[in-house]
Formats: sequence, C-alpha cells, structure tokens
Amino acid sequence: MGDHNMSNIELASDRAPTTNKQKIKADLIAYQPNFRSLLARTNVGEDEFAAMVTNAVRDTDKLVNCSPATIIGAALRCAQLGLAPNDGRNLAWIIPRGGKASFQLGYGGVLELARRAVPGIKFEGRAVYPNDTFDISYGQPHPLHHVPAISKQKPRGGDAFAWYVLVSYPDGTEQVHHLDREGVEYHRNSSQMKNSGMWKDNYDAAALKSVVMDLKRWLPSEVTSPDLQIGVESDGETFDVTEMAEEDDTIEVDSTEVAG
Repeated sequence: MGDHNMSNIELASDRAPTTNKQKIKADLIAYQPNFRSLLARTNVGEDEFAAMVTNAVRDTDKLVNCSPATIIGAALRCAQLGLAPNDGRNLAWIIPRGGKASFQLGYGGVLELARRAVPGIKFEGRAVYPNDTFDISYGQPHPLHHVPAISKQKPRGGDAFAWYVLVSYPDGTEQVHHLDREGVEYHRNSSQMKNSGMWKDNYDAAALKSVVMDLKRWLPSEVTSPDLQIGVESDGETFDVTEMAEEDDTIEVDSTEVAG
C-alpha cells in the first residue's frame, strides 16, 4: 500500500537528499504550500495528493528516475486543474519521457473539467465493434443508434473500428461526435505521447480522448472553460518547476523543509 499522509514522506533531518527518490519526497514537502493553495478549491487535501504522486512514482516504470523538478512541475499542473494523477479514473497522468516527467490529460479529465463548467452536462462514450448495430445521423434530435453485439448475443467480431461521444445538455439537446480508426490514428500520430502507455495499454480510452479533443472545437463556449483550455494546451507538455518559479513568483520553495 502507498503512503497516505505527508508524515510518511520525510527525510532524515541530519542529511540532505542523496537519491532521486529522496529528492522527489523532499520536493513534495518543500512545495506543500503551493499544493495546498492550488487544491483549496477542491475536496482533495495536500497530504492525499502527495500520496498520489508518491504512488505514481512508485508504480510507474522509469518515473522514479525522471528529473524531480519535472515531476513536481507535472504534479503542480494536476493540482492547478484539481485532477488526481495516476489513480485509475483516467483524469490525468504523470508519465516518464526521455528522463523527464510530462503532464498528460486523461479522457476522464477532459469530461470532468467540462462537467465543472456546465453542471448537469452528461457524456457517454463507447467503442463500436464490427457486429454492433451502429448509425449516426448528424443534425437530428436523436442522432445516435447503437446496439452492442452482446445485446444480440453475438461476439464483438474483432477490434473496434469507431469511437463516439454523446453529449447531453441540461436543456435536453444532444450532440454526438465520432472518429473512425483512421481519424484516431491521425490524432495519435499528431500527439507528443503517441507511444505512451495509454495508447499501448488502453487503446479505447486513448481513442475516446481523441474523440473528445476533436469534439472540443464544436462545443459551446461555456463548456470550454479556462481550466479545460489549460488542460488541453498542457497535454503532453513537460514543466520544470524551477523554470515555473522564475515565471511565477507565487511558486516558492521552503528551503527549511529540506535543509540538511
């Protein structure tokens, strides 16, 4: 089991951090005030969030060897958006890439940010398989007809060939958007993270995220909140916390927390 509070993320007081793992833990303590400030508008405490980051480092291959400054930078972006990293809900991810950590917005994170912007909005996303009954009629009051193969007591018939997201607005109107495999692969090849674990381990989730990203340009302005825009623009980016601190004087490190 992972650590559950900051009391478990500590260093010996008589020496400075020597390993990458120790440096990451020390930085989590040092930047605790920043996490606390960013998480104030959420129901996630900084101790719980720090435990999530610690577990991500422990459970993700190669992340423990990434630059600690970029791990903290990615974590700060997650905290800014109020998205828990690497917790299985596909909200956001801190992932290794070339010795640095990058922020990756998950499919669930895109939908969560949209729900916050428009309370009552609903999303339904599905993969479509060869033996499904599937029809989309854009511009119709009820634009989607999808009957999964399993409901017809048939096997899927092979890999998914299309993915869609149905948006239901509080006023009862619906909007649907889909991509076929060619469209999904276009998005994948345009991404900085085209070989990430998300694509390798959960292709359907990555494909649905591509549909949402493509749908974004058709969404009403009230759905595309500043947080959603930041999340989309940050997707796949690497943030070095030392460089962030130079640009934003609200990002400060308490050196007394890590003094050797």
